[in-house]
Amino acid sequence: MSRNCYRFDRFELCPSERVLYLEGEPTNLGARAVDVLTVLVSEGGRLVSKAELLDRVWPNLVVEENNLQVQISSLRKLLGAKSIATVPGRGYRFCLPVEFDGEQRPVRLQPSTEGASAYPSPVDVLSVLPALPGPVWGREADQAALDALLPAPLITVVGQAGIGKTAFALSAAHNWRPHWPDGAAWVELAAIADPELVVSMVAQGLGLSSGGQDPLHALVAALKPLQVLLVIDNAEHVLDAVAKLVHAVLAGAPNVRILVTSQLPLRLPAERVFRLGPLSVPEPGVTVDEAMQHGAVALFVDQVKAINRYFELSQTQLDRVIGLCRKLDGVPLAIKLAAARVPLLGLQGVEERLGERFKLLHGNSHVTPSRQQTLLAALDWSHEMLSGPERAVFRRLAVLAGGFTLDLAKVLAHDQDLDEWAVIDVLGSLVDRSLVMADAGEMPRYRLLDSMRDYAGLKLVESGELPDIRKRHAQAIALMMDQAYEDYWAQSDAQWLSHYGPEIDNVRMALDWAVQHDQNLAVRLLGAAGPLFLLMGLAPECRLRGQNLELLATSPQPGADVARFWLERSRLYWGVGNNLMHDFALRASALYRAAADRRGLYLALRCLAGSGVLPPVQAMSALDEMASLEQPDWPARLCTQRLLAEVTVLKSIEHMAEARRVCQTLLVRAQSAGLEGVVSAALNDLASISMALGDTDAAILTCEQILARGRHRRDNFVLHALAVMACVAFVKSDLPLARAALTDFVSASRSRDWEWLGLYAGLLALLAALEGRHEAAARLVGYTAKSYEQLGSRDVVTVYAWSRVTGLVQDALDPTVLDRLKSMGSDLDPESVCTWALSSPPG
Repeated sequence: MSRNCYRFDRFELCPSERVLYLEGEPTNLGARAVDVLTVLVSEGGRLVSKAELLDRVWPNLVVEENNLQVQISSLRKLLGAKSIATVPGRGYRFCLPVEFDGEQRPVRLQPSTEGASAYPSPVDVLSVLPALPGPVWGREADQAALDALLPAPLITVVGQAGIGKTAFALSAAHNWRPHWPDGAAWVELAAIADPELVVSMVAQGLGLSSGGQDPLHALVAALKPLQVLLVIDNAEHVLDAVAKLVHAVLAGAPNVRILVTSQLPLRLPAERVFRLGPLSVPEPGVTVDEAMQHGAVALFVDQVKAINRYFELSQTQLDRVIGLCRKLDGVPLAIKLAAARVPLLGLQGVEERLGERFKLLHGNSHVTPSRQQTLLAALDWSHEMLSGPERAVFRRLAVLAGGFTLDLAKVLAHDQDLDEWAVIDVLGSLVDRSLVMADAGEMPRYRLLDSMRDYAGLKLVESGELPDIRKRHAQAIALMMDQAYEDYWAQSDAQWLSHYGPEIDNVRMALDWAVQHDQNLAVRLLGAAGPLFLLMGLAPECRLRGQNLELLATSPQPGADVARFWLERSRLYWGVGNNLMHDFALRASALYRAAADRRGLYLALRCLAGSGVLPPVQAMSALDEMASLEQPDWPARLCTQRLLAEVTVLKSIEHMAEARRVCQTLLVRAQSAGLEGVVSAALNDLASISMALGDTDAAILTCEQILARGRHRRDNFVLHALAVMACVAFVKSDLPLARAALTDFVSASRSRDWEWLGLYAGLLALLAALEGRHEAAARLVGYTAKSYEQLGSRDVVTVYAWSRVTGLVQDALDPTVLDRLKSMGSDLDPESVCTWALSSPPG
């Protein structure tokens, strides 16, 4: 007869017996631990929330969350540390493979639930709600979502300090009051510190008796016949006492509905948690009317007008207001305090002083509680309620930028008293308190809002831990990016970027620290992070960062980190500085050859051959050596590198038909492997090859394809496509099209720190010459000549532009004048180049 048992590893779990067997012998695991294990195992790997576990293992009982953590710890000691995974802020998941020998799964432990009551006509026997101080901006969707929870006997509105829980709950209470014939009552607990006063404060708010030897029993008895809405505001600092009271009321007075505001849930079986987030902030570029549909902007404008009735938000001010609201994280308290400073400082003055937000954001209201009169006081209120370990983890997270993973948090926050499991539990507590945000996802990323991060940073400085934590952060990021570099060669762009793309701000912060304190680590980190900057369209930034480290990497310190640094420096200069691309690749190839590093040498040879600087014979030799180094088991990204170099070499020796064939092969391989960056590079080559072969229609179609892709990607191939389109327009004598393409080119190049401007400056000079602006064209020819010297090589587009424009200016200008203008043009800065190139044509 089946025992309906689960089997995993060497264990057998029999829920009906409440026993866990190890190799056939019963273990001494307690009954509660068996119940916890039963719930987790029966869910087949599903993530089970803490609240659900508490409900199902301790139904109808009020227990501390610590009880659950004790049971989980006991299970891990017996089953192994990796048997149960913790997702902070979410819950637990059983991770071992499970077999079940019964025909039906055992009945799950479930909490009891009560149905929703019907509400008679309102009589308003009790109506002691404070008046609404004003509109609650931007909470319409939140109010609708809260209304959907209304049948629940207990709703807790949870959120960080300053997020507007009180105003939101008060607005909801006014909306709901007609549903209760005995009215609604508001109880404010922020002013009390003694948990023993909670019962009497609630009774006082309701106008009911709570006297006698058992005040709680008397309060419940008084509430039993009533149909009333009870709102308890600011419960976080007396949470256990509130939970005890609420549990008793719900058990003894079934027609009472309770709304609580707190920074933490009560963790009661009947509770529904409503987490209140920041107000929405629009993206830049919207109209004023559209922006006012977002709560953050609407609240900001309302608060400024409350002080200055003449204030009207204009379109010219809008982006600054949006930026302010975004920097304030959409937090209502911060927005109100910032808006109050606008009449004195102006929008620009407030924006400039946000770096000192805790000095800037304070008020002096006589009716507002002191903890809500400054942002610092509001955060101090939350911080004071944290335990020692919670404070330690919270402040150490301040060095993390742009979000972080659980693994990174564990590395940064641990110490001799906080092992990784303790850090996980503490992080979960910080998520519950809304001090740390957990983004959606199966394995979420975590982040601190800017105000929280600044506050945690102050506490980190006060603790004296900042230097050690910054160092630990930089070392952890370097280790992460070492792994990222290896993964890069084996994974698709989308897969790799989804994993490592969110870490770009952490990489920047680690680099900033390493450049100042550990330059060897900086060399290692910049080399490892090269692919991240490339795929995210941040090559100009990475080139600039690397310039400060080149001297260090030139000093005698051979090693894999230095070789990788020069290799990635070379890859960053493709088409931007071909001489530099060649020189850096030469250094990398020497180091990799000395180390007998097959892959490294292969990649360095790709940069040497692809630089366009090598004579054709040497370039072909480099391609042959690459072919000899290739391994059958190498991933697709590695093998595409030789094809990329081969296309460049074939173009340089004008074997265009063969170059197109190789390029098409490269395109197919890159698309099948999900290498979007390589696809863009192949399309770019295909466009210029088609133009060289006289197939202008194919060139235009390919450019349009690149531009369409560019709307969703941040790489620089849009610049090439615009240059090719301008070149085709010149071939077809379509000057309006050429000017339009080059105008877009200039705009895109400006946004990328003038990337590719030098390579395609000849097109700008040609536009000026064909429009009859010969003096401007001569200046631009001087700038172009200097740029070509730095590049070291040119492609089919630049050769076409150079040959045409030099002939035009020579025919139009006296040689002495031409030489003088060219000399003047060689010293132009990029903005001046664009001004001369795009000034209005004559007539």
